[in-house]
Amino acid sequence: VACAASGTAAVKYGTMRENVLGLTAVTAAGEVVRTGGRALKSSAGYDLTRLLVGSEGTLAVITEVVLKLRPLPTSVAAATCVMPTLAAAGGAVASMLQCSVPLARCEVLDAATIAAFNAFSTDVADLEVAPTLFLEFEGMSDGSVAEAAE
Repeated sequence: VACAASGTAAVKYGTMRENVLGLTAVTAAGEVVRTGGRALKSSAGYDLTRLLVGSEGTLAVITEVVLKLRPLPTSVAAATCVMPTLAAAGGAVASMLQCSVPLARCEVLDAATIAAFNAFSTDVADLEVAPTLFLEFEGMSDGSVAEAAE
């Protein structure tokens, strides 16, 4: 939490900063600080929750966290797309987001990374050495996810 970690699911769910509703932390002076609350929005002063999330422990040590809970998706599908260039991969992702494709995860690897993967992987068949998108789609039904993946 203190590192504001995110990951491939940040496309749909946001980063740690957007998913922490409140927290309890202890400052270097030994003071216990409680931030956040049940209200999703507030205009009462500084947003200490978001300030502490990502502070990497320089402001306080986080001892308790209140997180958003999200339901598990009904249907999930994955796709791997080999692209001619990194620019084309970026354009493809931008187009998917603009068209409201239910993209849950997205990762792009350049050709050098794919070559390194191929050199050291023994459990998986070699991938084509080119920029590659790894995508995951989520939806309410198998049909909607399959349509998005196509």
